[in-house]
Amino acid sequence: MRLKDKVCVITGSSRGLGEAIARGYAREGAKVVVTYCREKQRAERVARDIGAELILKLDVRDRNSIKGAFKKVAEHYGHINVLVNNAGINRPADFDKQTEEEWNEVIDVNLTGVFRCCQEVLPYITDNGRIINIGSLSGEYGGPRTPSYACAKMALMALTHNLARFLGPRNICVNTLSPGVIAGEFTEKTMSPEVRKTVDSLMLIKRLATYEDMVGAAIFLASDESSYLTAQTISINGGAWVR
Repeated sequence: MRLKDKVCVITGSSRGLGEAIARGYAREGAKVVVTYCREKQRAERVARDIGAELILKLDVRDRNSIKGAFKKVAEHYGHINVLVNNAGINRPADFDKQTEEEWNEVIDVNLTGVFRCCQEVLPYITDNGRIINIGSLSGEYGGPRTPSYACAKMALMALTHNLARFLGPRNICVNTLSPGVIAGEFTEKTMSPEVRKTVDSLMLIKRLATYEDMVGAAIFLASDESSYLTAQTISINGGAWVR
């Protein structure tokens, strides 16, 4: 029970990695706040499965939506211990085919959305709290077919570093968890055979990741065990990218 009674808000926790983290945190005793943008029924199912008391609509593109959600958490629990900035989108395209509309959409959700959430959580997050930003191998490797996504995730690592400096005096640890390529519905739909060959050639562990592969690190980063770890990017990518 490494997260016993910690109030943990996870953006985009109705499916995918956010759902896996929510379930992992609940197993460790956390008071998980499940959030969603569109998929209310899926969020309700996750909340029911893990016994979450709060299910909130939170659209990272809308500052008022973020303000309202965090205020409700504080009214219910009194504070927030952990924020996981997981909500994200991707619009894969070759560089010369990426539209400006797609670029702006991805940057707004994956980077500016995290910026908004980090600003708005500050009145409610406790000293010795945790902020965990979900990065990506794409941001470290540079794509290859996701210019907007790669740039957003690379910039997210800089945001993590900057915010860790700002919140250091409060002993709030800010880190990025950077997953490799995760097997799932989105990957199957969007990854071309050529990119899959590139991915396979890079990985030292010859398989795609699972969501569960990320959960242990997410628990560690939220726990008291990580109290001296901040401003770092934790890469879990099967050795596909080594700095």
